[in-house]
Amino acid sequence: MSSRALRRLERSKGLTPEVELQETDTYEVPAAKKANAFALFNGSEESEQDGSDSEPEIEPVVEKKELPIESSKRNSKKSKKSVKSPTDLGDDDDLDKYLEEVRKRDQEKLAKSSKVAVNDEEDDDQEEDPELPFTETDPPIAYTDANYLYFTTERLKKCMHLLSVGLVKNLDPDTELKNLFGNLSIETIEDANSTTSLATSPEVLAQFKKLARLTRGWGGKDHRSVPGTSRKLLLTRIKDDWLPTAQKMLLMEDFTTQEAVETKYYKEEDAEFYIIELKVKKEEKLGIKYFQFSKPLNIQDRVANTRFYASVVITPNPDELMKLLQSYPYHVENLLQVAMVMLRQGNNKATSNALVEKALFVFDRSFGKRFHELLQNGLTELIRLPYERFMNRQFYLSLFRVIVGLGERSTFFTALSYCKFLLALSPAEDPLGVRYFIDHYAILSEEYKYLVDFVDSPLTQVYKQWLTPGLAFSKVLALLRLKRQEDATAALKQAVESHPFCACELLQRVAIAGHLSLKLSDFAASETIALAAETYLVRASLLWKEPSEIEFLHKETMKLLEQKLANKSWLLKWLGLKQEDKRDAEIPVNLLRFVLLSGENKVLAKVPHKVFDMEETNEYDILPPKDNSIQYDVFNGESKRSITDHLLNYMDHNLLGAIVTQGTSQFEDFLDAPQDGNEGIEN
Repeated sequence: MSSRALRRLERSKGLTPEVELQETDTYEVPAAKKANAFALFNGSEESEQDGSDSEPEIEPVVEKKELPIESSKRNSKKSKKSVKSPTDLGDDDDLDKYLEEVRKRDQEKLAKSSKVAVNDEEDDDQEEDPELPFTETDPPIAYTDANYLYFTTERLKKCMHLLSVGLVKNLDPDTELKNLFGNLSIETIEDANSTTSLATSPEVLAQFKKLARLTRGWGGKDHRSVPGTSRKLLLTRIKDDWLPTAQKMLLMEDFTTQEAVETKYYKEEDAEFYIIELKVKKEEKLGIKYFQFSKPLNIQDRVANTRFYASVVITPNPDELMKLLQSYPYHVENLLQVAMVMLRQGNNKATSNALVEKALFVFDRSFGKRFHELLQNGLTELIRLPYERFMNRQFYLSLFRVIVGLGERSTFFTALSYCKFLLALSPAEDPLGVRYFIDHYAILSEEYKYLVDFVDSPLTQVYKQWLTPGLAFSKVLALLRLKRQEDATAALKQAVESHPFCACELLQRVAIAGHLSLKLSDFAASETIALAAETYLVRASLLWKEPSEIEFLHKETMKLLEQKLANKSWLLKWLGLKQEDKRDAEIPVNLLRFVLLSGENKVLAKVPHKVFDMEETNEYDILPPKDNSIQYDVFNGESKRSITDHLLNYMDHNLLGAIVTQGTSQFEDFLDAPQDGNEGIEN
């Protein structure tokens, strides 16, 4: 700003230049006590009127005073070098530059202070940067990366409430039974909870009750007390035919941040390590904790594991499994395996469900303090169990079996709550394919709004594979029952766009549209598409029952499919003439696990034969993850801890060799023989 402009502004407002400068600039420049800093220019009103640009050179006499440019010590040197005092300014241009520098510096200070206030909760501003490329990508993503980096922390935060069971009592089927049939008497509940899992004689039951009185802390009035802790069982109640014991069968440990990062990093070593590390740290800020179950390494447990492996893998023998159950009544893998034997050979669902509940009790008793607190408060969205650990996988399998049993008992809301729990343990990976059956229990429990919110959340909208046929078409049904006709039409359009093959099949199976001109040959499907569609079609008739809903499905789906067939480019794509992404052609491993565990014959018929030829299809641990990285460090000569583990890591291989060579009936001689300097192995 020139001296003429300053004087003109002074005359118009009646202010001195010093006061005007203080009001127009955020940076305060103190004036001299006895002299006007702008008097050095000595410009007169006559010179302005004459339009003369020349100014007489007058030696300025101003009292020197230091300017308080910066109060901070760290910027004092920089300020002395970069800022001149007004007495050193030689002309109007220098004054303008000085004022401009002051203004820019104050704006930068204000911007920095506001940025610090916004990011006050973060330790480092750069923590958000690694996820920016993934948050900027528009979902859904056509393929899934190993660590699901597009499912960022911000997207997880938006849908965490959908992974919460709310209250731990929602995991208790008795709560749902009370809501369905009113207040049941205590005697009725006690009678149901005291049923035996196997045929047990009255004499044995009497002995168990006597042991229960001698085992301090076993059971209690609510059947939820166990020795060694004051914490109550959360998922199970102790039955009368369970052998009282003060020994804890499993251990639970908390994962460190480093262990959680390594568990994710081994899957995709091409990814940046620091990205995964910052992602885990952000999850910790949300309160998410990682845990693992572990087996004891005592000899007795190794013997049980070895006998189980030999009876299931080496020479399958159900009779040996029953003998093992009597010797080791709390061996989780054997309990789950015998439960399936009872279900398939004798169709004894009650006994099968009782054995699954007993296996769940083993985990329930082993919960650590932090895990127990989170679950007791219903905060399942904060619990993570990496699927890489073997006993974690057994807990997943136990919950899966519990959900199936609850569905058979028609306690659908409790089954839905367990679905939330199971999905929350690993929401991105979803190892057992909860997304392929959670919609079934949401519809049957009449949780329509929850289902709509779930489908519209990042839990299904980030990756293309996450929007399964069941979720897509069940959302339409949920909207219809919520009386939202227009939204249901839009949802059906999205479902047909995503799963046209399933839509055509749904018409013929549910709407009984056999007279349609549409043919399945018009919608050629890969093995993945056909298998995913069958997981929904096999139970679709149980959901679509109302005539008005079936009529809507028939009318709107026909219209949408005919429009699709009119589009030749779309037809060429679905006929397979357009090359597809190879990553889309592979069957997701969680889909295979769900199909093999469900045991539905119609769905199993769609599984490629090459899957059954794989060695990792054992029912107790189907398609486990593998750590193929080198486990030996050639530089320091140390063996690295493997991220994944299996049942083989907890066995006695000498005993296994004896069983293979001599048979299971003669392995007792091996147990009595000295092993590695020991006198023998106690059973």
